[in-house]
Amino acid sequence: MKRLALGIIDAQRGFMPANEGIRLNLPGFGELPVERGELIVPNINKLFKAYEILEHTIFTTQDWHPGVTAHFSEQPNFTTTWPIHCVGGTPGAELHPAIAIPRSTERFRKGMEVLKRGEDDQSYSGNNGINDKGIQLGKRLLELGVTEVTLGGLALDYCVGKTALDLRRMDFDVVIAIDATSGIAEESVNSMLKQFNEHDIKITSTDEILVQMETA
Repeated sequence: MKRLALGIIDAQRGFMPANEGIRLNLPGFGELPVERGELIVPNINKLFKAYEILEHTIFTTQDWHPGVTAHFSEQPNFTTTWPIHCVGGTPGAELHPAIAIPRSTERFRKGMEVLKRGEDDQSYSGNNGINDKGIQLGKRLLELGVTEVTLGGLALDYCVGKTALDLRRMDFDVVIAIDATSGIAEESVNSMLKQFNEHDIKITSTDEILVQMETA
């Protein structure tokens, strides 16, 4: 019997457009924005509600970077170095305030290492995140008996995708709620979608997931 989990990866203010922060009159938005990233929030909330009602496992991940690390650069190459974003304890590291996080949600933080080289960064995959007891995401899901993980969040072509691939390598069935995530660039999105196909990672929509849950 399948045991389901829903994971929302890095749906943080820092990855949302600056205009969203202006609209909400809140700080922390637009640090490393994903265009139209705010549009995924309603579908995230639909999924959260459905998984909560059926008492499935729910988790979130957050970048929680130190203020000074080689992950950041004043002249980022957007491959191994990036603008300052999602520093732990700052508004940019918080999830979008319109996301209705269920009480049962387990939170995992990642990217807390002070790096000497941007190339050494392991923070992209949510699987490297740890909970408040120091347990890594994949290990925790195994402890809970989870067999299938549905993912959304930001960004599809980086942290969401790398989380999906890591969990698939651990033999979890992985599903991407494609309208509960958004990507940065067409080329990298297409590359990630190709990898999903190669690793039997399923792509579907929020509505399709909800219908399947209702009829299961």
